[in-house]
Amino acid sequence: MFNATMDFGLGEDIDALRETVRKFALEEIAPKSAEVDRSNDFPMELWEMMGNLGLHGITISEEFGGVDMGYLAHCVAVEEISRANAAIGMSYGAHSNLCINQIYRWGNEQQKNKYLPGLSNGHYIPCFGLTGPTNGSDATGSIDEGEVVEVDGKIKIKIKVNKRYITLAPVANLMGIAFNLKDPKNLLENNKSGVTLALLERNHEGLIQDTYHNPLNAGFPNGTIKGEFLIEPEEVIGGSECIGEGWKMLMDCLSAGRGISLPATANASSKVSTFGILNYIKVREQFKMPLSEMEAIQEKVNKMVLDTWIIQSSIELTNTILDAGNSPAVLSAIMKQQTTERGREVLNHACLLYTSDAADEEDSV
Repeated sequence: MFNATMDFGLGEDIDALRETVRKFALEEIAPKSAEVDRSNDFPMELWEMMGNLGLHGITISEEFGGVDMGYLAHCVAVEEISRANAAIGMSYGAHSNLCINQIYRWGNEQQKNKYLPGLSNGHYIPCFGLTGPTNGSDATGSIDEGEVVEVDGKIKIKIKVNKRYITLAPVANLMGIAFNLKDPKNLLENNKSGVTLALLERNHEGLIQDTYHNPLNAGFPNGTIKGEFLIEPEEVIGGSECIGEGWKMLMDCLSAGRGISLPATANASSKVSTFGILNYIKVREQFKMPLSEMEAIQEKVNKMVLDTWIIQSSIELTNTILDAGNSPAVLSAIMKQQTTERGREVLNHACLLYTSDAADEEDSV
Protein backbone atom coordinates (compact mmCIF):
# COMPACT_ATOMS: atom_id res chain seq x y z
CA MET A 1 0.00 0.00 0.00
CA PHE A 2 1.42 3.39 -1.02
CA ASN A 3 1.32 5.69 2.01
CA ALA A 4 3.93 8.46 1.72
CA THR A 5 4.20 10.97 4.56
CA MET A 6 6.40 14.05 4.92
CA ASP A 7 7.56 15.54 8.23
CA PHE A 8 9.94 18.51 8.19
CA GLY A 9 10.03 19.50 11.87
CA LEU A 10 13.23 21.41 12.75
CA GLY A 11 12.79 22.06 16.47
CA GLU A 12 10.35 24.02 18.61
CA ASP A 13 11.70 27.52 17.91
CA ILE A 14 11.83 27.00 14.15
CA ASP A 15 8.42 25.30 14.08
CA ALA A 16 6.92 28.20 16.06
CA LEU A 17 8.45 30.68 13.61
CA ARG A 18 7.09 28.66 10.70
CA GLU A 19 3.57 28.83 12.12
CA THR A 20 3.85 32.60 12.70
CA VAL A 21 5.11 33.31 9.18
CA ARG A 22 2.65 30.87 7.61
CA LYS A 23 -0.27 32.60 9.36
CA PHE A 24 0.97 36.00 8.19
CA ALA A 25 1.52 34.72 4.64
CA LEU A 26 -1.94 33.18 4.40
CA GLU A 27 -3.82 36.07 6.01
CA GLU A 28 -1.91 39.07 4.65
CA ILE A 29 0.17 38.11 1.61
CA ALA A 30 -1.96 35.52 -0.18
CA PRO A 31 -5.08 37.74 -0.51
CA LYS A 32 -2.95 40.44 -2.15
CA SER A 33 -0.89 38.05 -4.30
CA ALA A 34 -2.65 38.68 -7.63
CA GLU A 35 -2.46 42.44 -7.05
CA VAL A 36 1.30 42.23 -6.36
CA ASP A 37 1.93 40.16 -9.49
CA ARG A 38 0.05 42.60 -11.74
CA SER A 39 1.57 45.79 -10.35
CA ASN A 40 4.91 47.55 -10.44
CA ASP A 41 4.09 49.14 -7.08
CA PHE A 42 6.25 47.63 -4.37
CA PRO A 43 4.03 46.32 -1.52
CA MET A 44 5.39 48.68 1.16
CA GLU A 45 2.51 47.94 3.55
CA LEU A 46 3.38 44.23 3.58
CA TRP A 47 7.08 45.08 3.78
CA GLU A 48 6.53 47.19 6.90
CA MET A 49 4.39 44.46 8.48
CA MET A 50 7.22 41.99 7.91
CA GLY A 51 9.54 44.43 9.66
CA ASN A 52 7.17 44.67 12.62
CA LEU A 53 7.20 40.87 12.88
CA GLY A 54 11.00 40.96 13.07
CA LEU A 55 11.46 39.07 9.80
CA HIS A 56 13.84 41.57 8.20
CA GLY A 57 16.22 41.29 11.14
CA ILE A 58 16.01 37.55 11.55
CA THR A 59 19.79 37.08 11.09
CA ILE A 60 20.81 40.37 12.78
CA SER A 61 21.81 40.50 16.44
CA GLU A 62 19.59 42.17 19.02
CA GLU A 63 22.27 44.85 19.42
CA PHE A 64 21.20 46.25 16.05
CA GLY A 65 17.46 45.68 16.42
CA GLY A 66 17.33 42.14 15.04
CA VAL A 67 16.06 38.90 16.56
CA ASP A 68 19.20 36.80 15.86
CA MET A 69 17.53 33.48 14.99
CA GLY A 70 20.05 32.50 12.32
CA TYR A 71 20.09 31.38 8.71
CA LEU A 72 17.98 28.27 9.13
CA ALA A 73 15.17 30.38 10.59
CA HIS A 74 15.56 32.84 7.75
CA CYS A 75 15.34 30.03 5.21
CA VAL A 76 12.09 28.82 6.77
CA ALA A 77 10.68 32.36 6.59
CA VAL A 78 11.65 32.67 2.90
CA GLU A 79 10.02 29.31 2.23
CA GLU A 80 6.71 30.19 3.89
CA ILE A 81 6.49 33.63 2.24
CA SER A 82 7.37 32.14 -1.16
CA ARG A 83 4.56 29.62 -0.84
CA ALA A 84 2.13 32.53 -0.65
CA ASN A 85 3.81 34.72 -3.25
CA ALA A 86 7.07 34.01 -5.08
CA ALA A 87 7.74 37.67 -5.86
CA ILE A 88 7.61 38.79 -2.23
CA GLY A 89 9.55 35.70 -1.17
CA MET A 90 12.36 36.48 -3.60
CA SER A 91 12.43 40.14 -2.55
CA TYR A 92 12.54 39.18 1.11
CA GLY A 93 15.30 36.62 0.52
CA ALA A 94 17.49 39.12 -1.32
CA HIS A 95 16.99 41.73 1.39
CA SER A 96 17.96 39.49 4.27
CA ASN A 97 21.03 37.69 2.98
CA LEU A 98 22.62 39.11 -0.16
CA CYS A 99 22.41 42.68 1.08
CA ILE A 100 22.56 42.63 4.86
CA ASN A 101 25.52 40.24 5.03
CA GLN A 102 27.86 42.70 3.38
CA ILE A 103 27.35 45.25 6.14
CA TYR A 104 26.91 42.82 9.03
CA ARG A 105 30.11 40.89 8.30
CA TRP A 106 32.32 43.61 6.79
CA GLY A 107 30.96 47.02 7.69
CA ASN A 108 32.75 49.25 10.19
CA GLU A 109 31.02 50.27 13.42
CA GLN A 110 29.74 53.52 11.97
CA GLN A 111 28.12 51.73 9.03
CA LYS A 112 26.64 49.01 11.22
CA ASN A 113 25.15 51.50 13.67
CA LYS A 114 23.74 53.63 10.87
CA TYR A 115 22.25 50.97 8.60
CA LEU A 116 21.57 47.70 10.43
CA PRO A 117 18.71 49.00 12.64
CA GLY A 118 17.00 50.41 9.55
CA LEU A 119 17.56 47.16 7.67
CA SER A 120 16.12 45.22 10.60
CA ASN A 121 12.82 47.09 10.60
CA GLY A 122 12.50 47.44 6.82
CA HIS A 123 13.20 51.19 6.61
CA TYR A 124 16.12 50.46 4.31
CA ILE A 125 15.46 48.35 1.23
CA PRO A 126 18.84 47.21 -0.06
CA CYS A 127 20.13 45.68 -3.28
CA PHE A 128 23.37 44.07 -4.37
CA GLY A 129 24.90 45.47 -7.57
CA LEU A 130 27.29 42.93 -9.08
CA THR A 131 25.77 41.47 -12.25
CA GLY A 132 26.56 43.15 -15.56
CA PRO A 133 25.62 42.58 -19.23
CA THR A 134 29.06 41.18 -20.12
CA ASN A 135 30.25 39.52 -16.92
CA GLY A 136 27.04 38.11 -15.46
CA SER A 137 27.71 37.50 -11.76
CA ASP A 138 31.39 36.77 -12.36
CA ALA A 139 33.48 39.32 -10.46
CA THR A 140 36.59 38.11 -12.30
CA GLY A 141 35.03 39.03 -15.66
CA SER A 142 34.55 42.44 -17.24
CA ILE A 143 33.27 44.01 -14.06
CA ASP A 144 32.66 47.77 -13.86
CA GLU A 145 35.74 49.85 -13.05
CA GLY A 146 36.64 52.67 -10.73
CA GLU A 147 39.70 54.88 -10.54
CA VAL A 148 41.28 56.84 -7.71
CA VAL A 149 41.35 60.54 -8.59
CA GLU A 150 42.14 63.82 -6.90
CA VAL A 151 39.41 66.47 -6.82
CA ASP A 152 40.07 69.86 -5.21
CA GLY A 153 42.97 68.39 -3.27
CA LYS A 154 40.88 65.47 -1.91
CA ILE A 155 41.10 61.78 -2.76
CA LYS A 156 37.96 60.48 -4.46
CA ILE A 157 36.95 57.35 -6.35
CA LYS A 158 35.39 57.83 -9.78
CA ILE A 159 33.14 54.94 -10.83
CA LYS A 160 31.25 54.10 -13.99
CA VAL A 161 28.71 51.30 -13.59
CA ASN A 162 26.25 49.46 -15.81
CA LYS A 163 24.51 46.81 -13.72
CA ARG A 164 21.73 44.50 -14.92
CA TYR A 165 19.30 41.97 -13.39
CA ILE A 166 19.57 43.52 -9.92
CA THR A 167 16.82 42.32 -7.59
CA LEU A 168 15.16 45.22 -5.71
CA ALA A 169 17.15 47.83 -7.67
CA PRO A 170 14.10 49.95 -8.66
CA VAL A 171 12.91 50.30 -5.06
CA ALA A 172 16.19 50.08 -3.13
CA ASN A 173 17.38 53.01 -1.05
CA LEU A 174 20.67 51.34 -0.05
CA MET A 175 23.02 49.72 -2.56
CA GLY A 176 26.14 47.64 -2.47
CA ILE A 177 28.09 48.37 -5.67
CA ALA A 178 30.92 46.11 -6.86
CA PHE A 179 33.71 47.43 -9.07
CA ASN A 180 37.36 46.84 -9.88
CA LEU A 181 39.36 49.78 -8.50
CA LYS A 182 42.55 51.02 -10.13
CA ASP A 183 45.03 53.52 -8.73
CA PRO A 184 47.34 54.40 -11.65
CA LYS A 185 48.80 57.48 -9.91
CA ASN A 186 49.42 55.71 -6.58
CA LEU A 187 47.25 58.18 -4.70
CA LEU A 188 46.22 55.69 -2.03
CA GLU A 189 48.42 54.52 0.80
CA ASN A 190 49.96 51.10 0.15
CA ASN A 191 48.73 51.37 -3.47
CA LYS A 192 45.49 49.55 -2.72
CA SER A 193 43.44 48.34 -5.67
CA GLY A 194 41.29 45.43 -6.86
CA VAL A 195 37.67 44.38 -6.45
CA THR A 196 35.94 46.78 -4.05
CA LEU A 197 32.39 47.18 -2.71
CA ALA A 198 30.88 50.59 -2.08
CA LEU A 199 27.78 51.32 0.00
CA LEU A 200 25.58 54.08 -1.42
CA GLU A 201 22.18 55.52 -0.63
CA ARG A 202 19.49 56.38 -3.16
CA ASN A 203 19.79 59.74 -4.91
CA HIS A 204 23.58 59.67 -4.75
CA GLU A 205 24.58 62.26 -7.35
CA GLY A 206 25.06 60.59 -10.74
CA LEU A 207 23.52 57.23 -9.71
CA ILE A 208 20.59 56.21 -11.94
CA GLN A 209 17.83 53.81 -10.82
CA ASP A 210 15.03 54.38 -13.30
CA THR A 211 14.42 50.96 -14.86
CA TYR A 212 11.76 48.57 -13.55
CA HIS A 213 11.78 45.12 -15.13
CA ASN A 214 9.21 42.42 -14.45
CA PRO A 215 10.86 39.12 -15.44
CA LEU A 216 8.42 36.33 -16.32
CA ASN A 217 5.66 38.69 -15.13
CA ALA A 218 6.43 37.46 -11.62
CA GLY A 219 6.04 40.87 -10.00
CA PHE A 220 9.29 41.16 -8.07
CA PRO A 221 11.29 44.38 -8.58
CA ASN A 222 14.27 43.94 -10.88
CA GLY A 223 16.21 46.52 -12.82
CA THR A 224 19.41 48.37 -13.58
CA ILE A 225 21.92 50.50 -11.71
CA LYS A 226 23.80 52.89 -13.98
CA GLY A 227 25.78 56.06 -13.94
CA GLU A 228 29.14 57.75 -13.58
CA PHE A 229 29.81 59.33 -10.21
CA LEU A 230 32.26 60.08 -7.42
CA ILE A 231 32.36 58.46 -3.99
CA GLU A 232 34.40 58.98 -0.86
CA PRO A 233 36.88 56.25 0.16
CA GLU A 234 34.91 55.99 3.43
CA GLU A 235 31.84 54.94 1.44
CA VAL A 236 33.54 51.62 0.77
CA ILE A 237 32.04 48.84 2.90
CA GLY A 238 34.33 48.62 5.92
CA GLY A 239 35.85 52.03 5.15
CA SER A 240 38.97 52.96 3.21
CA GLU A 241 41.02 50.18 4.81
CA CYS A 242 38.77 47.64 3.02
CA ILE A 243 39.55 48.93 -0.46
CA GLY A 244 40.54 45.91 -2.55
CA GLU A 245 38.90 43.43 -0.14
CA GLY A 246 35.78 43.07 -2.27
CA TRP A 247 36.52 39.54 -3.46
CA LYS A 248 36.34 38.21 0.10
CA MET A 249 33.13 40.14 0.67
CA LEU A 250 31.59 38.76 -2.51
CA MET A 251 32.45 35.19 -1.59
CA ASP A 252 30.98 35.64 1.90
CA CYS A 253 27.89 37.30 0.50
CA LEU A 254 27.28 34.77 -2.26
CA SER A 255 27.92 31.88 0.13
CA ALA A 256 24.87 32.93 2.09
CA GLY A 257 22.77 34.04 -0.88
CA ARG A 258 23.26 30.91 -2.94
CA GLY A 259 22.76 28.74 0.11
CA ILE A 260 19.50 30.41 1.19
CA SER A 261 17.29 32.24 -1.32
CA LEU A 262 17.09 29.93 -4.31
CA PRO A 263 17.19 26.72 -2.25
CA ALA A 264 14.39 28.09 -0.04
CA THR A 265 12.17 28.93 -3.01
CA ALA A 266 12.90 25.50 -4.53
CA ASN A 267 11.97 23.98 -1.19
CA ALA A 268 8.70 25.91 -1.10
CA SER A 269 7.62 25.01 -4.63
CA SER A 270 8.61 21.37 -4.16
CA LYS A 271 6.68 20.99 -0.92
CA VAL A 272 3.56 22.65 -2.31
CA SER A 273 3.67 20.49 -5.44
CA THR A 274 4.42 17.25 -3.61
CA PHE A 275 1.81 17.72 -0.89
CA GLY A 276 -0.74 18.68 -3.52
CA ILE A 277 -0.07 15.66 -5.72
CA LEU A 278 0.08 13.28 -2.74
CA ASN A 279 -3.43 14.29 -1.72
CA TYR A 280 -4.68 14.38 -5.29
CA ILE A 281 -3.65 10.81 -6.15
CA LYS A 282 -5.24 9.47 -2.97
CA VAL A 283 -8.72 10.74 -3.88
CA ARG A 284 -8.60 10.71 -7.68
CA GLU A 285 -9.66 7.47 -9.34
CA GLN A 286 -9.13 6.08 -12.83
CA PHE A 287 -10.24 2.64 -13.99
CA LYS A 288 -12.05 2.18 -10.68
CA MET A 289 -8.88 2.50 -8.58
CA PRO A 290 -7.05 5.37 -6.86
CA LEU A 291 -4.11 6.80 -8.78
CA SER A 292 -1.98 6.13 -5.71
CA GLU A 293 -2.23 2.39 -6.40
CA MET A 294 -0.78 2.67 -9.90
CA GLU A 295 2.92 1.77 -10.02
CA ALA A 296 3.78 4.28 -12.73
CA ILE A 297 2.23 7.06 -10.63
CA GLN A 298 4.02 5.81 -7.52
CA GLU A 299 7.36 5.96 -9.34
CA LYS A 300 6.93 9.65 -10.18
CA VAL A 301 5.63 10.59 -6.73
CA ASN A 302 8.43 8.69 -5.00
CA LYS A 303 10.92 10.74 -7.02
CA MET A 304 9.10 13.94 -6.01
CA VAL A 305 9.23 12.99 -2.33
CA LEU A 306 12.90 12.01 -2.59
CA ASP A 307 13.96 15.25 -4.32
CA THR A 308 11.95 17.35 -1.87
CA TRP A 309 13.55 15.55 1.07
CA ILE A 310 17.04 16.04 -0.42
CA ILE A 311 16.36 19.76 -0.88
CA GLN A 312 15.12 20.09 2.70
CA SER A 313 18.02 18.07 4.17
CA SER A 314 20.68 19.92 2.21
CA ILE A 315 19.21 23.26 3.29
CA GLU A 316 19.40 22.23 6.93
CA LEU A 317 23.04 21.18 6.46
CA THR A 318 24.10 24.34 4.60
CA ASN A 319 22.37 26.74 6.97
CA THR A 320 23.84 24.97 10.00
CA ILE A 321 27.29 25.57 8.48
CA LEU A 322 26.42 29.24 7.87
CA ASP A 323 25.07 29.66 11.39
CA ALA A 324 28.40 28.35 12.69
CA GLY A 325 30.10 31.37 11.07
CA ASN A 326 31.55 29.63 8.02
CA SER A 327 31.27 30.71 4.37
CA PRO A 328 31.02 27.58 2.18
CA ALA A 329 31.28 29.23 -1.24
CA VAL A 330 31.68 25.98 -3.22
CA LEU A 331 28.97 24.14 -1.29
CA SER A 332 26.59 27.08 -1.73
CA ALA A 333 27.20 27.11 -5.48
CA ILE A 334 26.39 23.39 -5.60
CA MET A 335 23.28 24.07 -3.53
CA LYS A 336 22.12 26.70 -6.00
CA GLN A 337 22.43 24.30 -8.93
CA GLN A 338 21.19 21.14 -7.22
CA THR A 339 18.16 22.54 -5.41
CA THR A 340 16.85 24.56 -8.34
CA GLU A 341 17.31 21.61 -10.71
CA ARG A 342 15.61 19.19 -8.31
CA GLY A 343 12.84 21.75 -7.74
CA ARG A 344 12.35 21.95 -11.51
CA GLU A 345 12.10 18.15 -11.69
CA VAL A 346 9.49 18.08 -8.93
CA LEU A 347 7.38 20.72 -10.68
CA ASN A 348 7.67 18.88 -13.99
CA HIS A 349 6.50 15.62 -12.42
CA ALA A 350 3.59 17.38 -10.70
CA CYS A 351 2.47 19.07 -13.91
CA LEU A 352 2.82 15.84 -15.88
CA LEU A 353 0.79 13.82 -13.38
CA TYR A 354 -1.99 16.36 -13.14
CA THR A 355 -2.27 17.36 -16.80
CA SER A 356 -2.00 13.78 -18.07
CA ASP A 357 -4.79 12.69 -15.76
CA ALA A 358 -6.91 15.68 -16.76
CA ALA A 359 -6.34 14.84 -20.44
CA ASP A 360 -7.35 11.21 -19.82
CA GLU A 361 -10.54 12.40 -18.13
CA GLU A 362 -11.33 14.70 -21.07
CA ASP A 363 -10.74 11.88 -23.53
CA SER A 364 -13.02 9.56 -21.59
CA VAL A 365 -15.81 12.15 -21.73
